[in-house]
Amino acid sequence: MNLAAQPLTLVAADGRELGALLVEAPSAGGALCINGATGFRREFYLKFALYCATRGLHTLIYDYRGIGSSACGPPAAEPACMSDWARLDMAAAIETLAARYPQLPLTTLGHSVGGQLIGCVPNQARVRAHLLLAASTGYWRRQSVPFRYQALAFWKLYGPLCLRRSGCVPKGLWWRGETLPPQVFRQWRRWCLSPLAYGSQLDPALADAGFAAVRAPLLSWGFGDDPIATPRAVEALLASYPNAPIERRWTQPGAIGARRIGHHGFFGEQQRETLWRAALDWLEQRCA
Repeated sequence: MNLAAQPLTLVAADGRELGALLVEAPSAGGALCINGATGFRREFYLKFALYCATRGLHTLIYDYRGIGSSACGPPAAEPACMSDWARLDMAAAIETLAARYPQLPLTTLGHSVGGQLIGCVPNQARVRAHLLLAASTGYWRRQSVPFRYQALAFWKLYGPLCLRRSGCVPKGLWWRGETLPPQVFRQWRRWCLSPLAYGSQLDPALADAGFAAVRAPLLSWGFGDDPIATPRAVEALLASYPNAPIERRWTQPGAIGARRIGHHGFFGEQQRETLWRAALDWLEQRCA
């Protein structure tokens, strides 16, 4: 089956344009929005998106503002913060799919922050189900040792030093993701240094967040060797979704014959017949 991704421009509520790719299924039973992790470009999810289309889901992948194809100008001059990715960018992606396929059920798959912030998306009620992959709070003390101390050094030393020197956090030896705009880093840092739940106490920018308004089914899927989304960190996030039916799933690498999964190994093509198949089985059931 020859499938190809077609370029698409999303327009957020504030007029900001975002670069997206859409893979249309030959015969679709639903539409899927993939909300990526921090610093991951849309192309990272392309092979998985192509697989989703073979399973009957029109699939949208895109870059958040300030990242990849959605960057405008130098990163240090980008005014976006992380909560904008949810309030404006994720909302634009969902709205685009809803308008394009009004008769089809919508689902989301959120990787890390892409699942973490569903409660901040104003139009999340349009979505029938959410699959949260390696999604948790970022509070450093809930992460595993020794990773938590590396994270603390990133928040306290490396990141602030980068801001002073470059005005942003560039891709490099310590940070392997795409360059982070300054306000994205500062807001993310605030969240990861505090144990508070998402809301106005954690960050005034989250005062209008609607985590309790999420009532669609959630599948929270974590991996035994992930140092970030540990059981404690995942449960702390899920406590913010008190009214959603939640299914929890944990996979150890050895259980699927893998040496490592970690925080982003789900998307490796070698997982096609294991993790990918199981994820699409769950999504298809929610679209039925």
